Amino acid sequence: MLTTSLKARMLEAFRIRMYFVTSVIAFVFFIIFVQLINLQIINGAEYEEKSRQNMENNIPIPAARGEMYDRNFKLGKNKVVLVSNRPSFNILTIPAKFETKEKMETTIRTVCRLLKSDADLALKEMHGVNPWERVILKEDVTFETVVTIASHPNVFPNITWEDANVRVYNHQNMFAHSIGYIGAISREEYRDLKKFGYKHYQQVGKSGVEKQYDRMLRGKDGYIRRIVDVRQRTEGEEIGLQPQAGNNIVLTVDYQVQKAAFDALGESRGGVVVMRPSTGEIIALVSKPDFDPNLIISKDNADVIAMLNADEFRPFLNRVIQSKYPPASTFKLITAIAALESEMATPTRTYFCSGRYTLRGYIDHDFYCYDAHGTLDLPWAIARSCSVYFYQLGLSIGPTVIMRYANYFGLSELTGIDIPGEIPGFIPSRQWKLRTFRQPWFDGDTVNMSIGQGFLSVTPIGMCNFVSSLVTNGVMYRPHMVREILSPDNGTVISTIQPERLREIPISQLTLNTVRQGMRLGVLSGTSARLALLPVPAAGKTGTAQTRSRRQDDSTQHAWWVGYAPFDGSPEQAVAVVVFVEYGVAGAASAVPIAERLFYKMYELGYFQ
Repeated sequence: MLTTSLKARMLEAFRIRMYFVTSVIAFVFFIIFVQLINLQIINGAEYEEKSRQNMENNIPIPAARGEMYDRNFKLGKNKVVLVSNRPSFNILTIPAKFETKEKMETTIRTVCRLLKSDADLALKEMHGVNPWERVILKEDVTFETVVTIASHPNVFPNITWEDANVRVYNHQNMFAHSIGYIGAISREEYRDLKKFGYKHYQQVGKSGVEKQYDRMLRGKDGYIRRIVDVRQRTEGEEIGLQPQAGNNIVLTVDYQVQKAAFDALGESRGGVVVMRPSTGEIIALVSKPDFDPNLIISKDNADVIAMLNADEFRPFLNRVIQSKYPPASTFKLITAIAALESEMATPTRTYFCSGRYTLRGYIDHDFYCYDAHGTLDLPWAIARSCSVYFYQLGLSIGPTVIMRYANYFGLSELTGIDIPGEIPGFIPSRQWKLRTFRQPWFDGDTVNMSIGQGFLSVTPIGMCNFVSSLVTNGVMYRPHMVREILSPDNGTVISTIQPERLREIPISQLTLNTVRQGMRLGVLSGTSARLALLPVPAAGKTGTAQTRSRRQDDSTQHAWWVGYAPFDGSPEQAVAVVVFVEYGVAGAASAVPIAERLFYKMYELGYFQ
């Protein structure tokens, strides 16, 4: 019995040990099985890619970005290439190729000394990114630099190069704000754009047409497949995918008119916009101060951008679409339209101007005119820009009607121009003033608003749309910079931008004729009289915006001119022009001469035939 009991206990202990050993073996095999699933199924693609990368080294071939031409590209003459590309080289590396961080840092510092670039900045950029992603260390290097790196692989291990296209802005500053520029894609941009096929190493449009039409311009990158050994030595290579160049773009801009506007504005701060009222095509768009895009498109542009950002005159600011100012006397056209359309005035209504108007109240307040004009009707009040006339006209119709017509013409809205960054103008209201200042609307506010002062602010592009609608009998078109999109070989028109109606303002022919007559008289014998000798009949309105609440010297005043030509032609012939000069003394002094040069140039080019 004792023997049998002992054997039973030994067998039980053996079974327990067997269960334990079997369980351990089963657990080990389970772990192996799970790991196989992980390696083969869950992360199989990743490890396959790493294995392939140990054998292959795919070098991207950046696609050439599409070129840009001025509006005359297909006319057989004056084919101006505004933006093109030139061949160059980039120096790059892949962090994962280095055995240790110390070796990577040593190599990066060595190559950066050769490239004369910031090694700390390069190492910072490499930190926190996918180590298998290529990092560009220097763009646009010489062939001699490439030869130096290629001939010293022991000094520069894992440093490679690629062919690259460098963007060339052929007319430097002239199109800085309209065409814009490109730059390295930021991490924030990459997060938003990678779903559209963008790569972290690519450049993207940062402003202007370059940004708005980036997906049309950028093309599709190709790559070279290089077969390498364990030491990353190339054993063979082949083209894996040919790059596909981006589409080319024909702008609505005329190089000759753009140059005339650029030269005429000179060193003044301000903006000029020229537009076809019947289509919304932008013929010229200039903003100053400006910058040379060629200086800021490289990877090592931080110092240049910092200098431009620190400039108190804000050269990056597109003053045509991103700045708003008091419209001054150009707004008198709105006041006139509001009075006529509301039937609270007629073209023959007269007021007397002694050079000053006194608004009676608890405290009388004087409002001035630049001259004593005597008795004037509405067309002559527009021509002579008589403020006393419009003080009284504005008070007679009230602020609500004026605000309503300013909003009808979209002066408080975006025009929708096809370059990014546009801001709207501002038209006040009684409710806005009560909310903002906890004050009611006063008659003095109406007096100021009637002549384009006070709380009003407009953009030059908004005023251009307004003037254009006077030419087209109240029809307003969306301004646009692009005319056609072409295939990379220019053989196929992919799309043509058609005129797009924004709104149609119901406005009577009597009102249009009265306002146009006043603008024409302003050219014949009014504040725009310098334009009377033009070879094409023009019509327009000057404006001098006070920038201080108290009367100051002329240097604190902005200058406007808005108008069009020909006065007696069809809407299809007409060209609208808006000139704005910051601290330009007066519209007649600085804005009108710029408009004069533009009209002479456009007449010479046959725009009014």
